[in-house]
This record gives sequence, C-alpha cells and structure tokens, in this order.
Amino acid sequence: MSSSKESINDVVNRLRHNRKQVSSSHKTNSHDNVKADTLNLGVRTSQRASKKTLPPKAAERTRIVNQIVKQLLFGELTQGQALKELRINVLGLKQDVYAKLVDVSRKTLSDIENDRGNYKTDILNKVFKPFGLRVGLIPSSSSMLNALLDNN
Repeated sequence: MSSSKESINDVVNRLRHNRKQVSSSHKTNSHDNVKADTLNLGVRTSQRASKKTLPPKAAERTRIVNQIVKQLLFGELTQGQALKELRINVLGLKQDVYAKLVDVSRKTLSDIENDRGNYKTDILNKVFKPFGLRVGLIPSSSSMLNALLDNN
C-alpha cells in the first residue's frame, strides 16, 4: 500500500473520530431515520465500494434507508440483502472497511450479508447500528403490518 492511500485502520479511526465530533456538536432528533453522526463520513474513493459513484447526499441517504427498511419489513429483502444494500448504497463502503468500523470480522459480515449462519442479536445490532436500526419483532403477515402502520 502506497503512502498516498489510507489504510483501513486510518479510515476507521477517521470515521470514528468524525462520528464523535458530530455527535458532540449535534443532537439528533429521535424521529430521524438515519443517524447523522454515523453517516457524516467523508470516505476516500479508495475505500468506497464503487469509485464510479459519488456518495449520496443526506436526504437521499434517508430516502434509500427508508426504502430498504420498507422492503425488509414487507419481506421483499432478507436481513442480509438489506444490510448489503445499506452498506453499499448508503455508506458506499467495502466489506473490510465496514466490518472494521462496526467491529466484526469481514467473514462474519459476509456471512450475514449472504444469509448464512445464525448470529446473536448483539452481533446483528452492531452491524445495523450505523443506520439507526436494531433487530426486533415484526408481524409475519403483511396485512397485520399494514394494519399497524395504518393506525399510526
């Protein structure tokens, strides 16, 4: 790795530092779907999943997260597919960088994204935390889910 490129550790340390700075200077509303402190990243293109696309703006990230969560709730995406979509389309990070950021192994992240293995709730919560999400119970039928959503 040349000296002009950031190492994975450098990226993770910079992201964590940015998150701490933003969270100490901004209080986020509990109704925010995407936590601003975890999504203000400034990732260099060498660490991005795709060098061809620019990272989305904050409003676009919120729209993408909401769309993916909706697909997950209605069973159109698996948990692993949702995580992969979020990692790539919202943060634009490669697996190794994101795994380091959330403090899990790249293999664990890969297994979760490919719906392999049974991981405990604490591991799943770690990988979904940057998106303001956590594992929970949802209705198994879409009609029950729609009824709950319509009541709010």
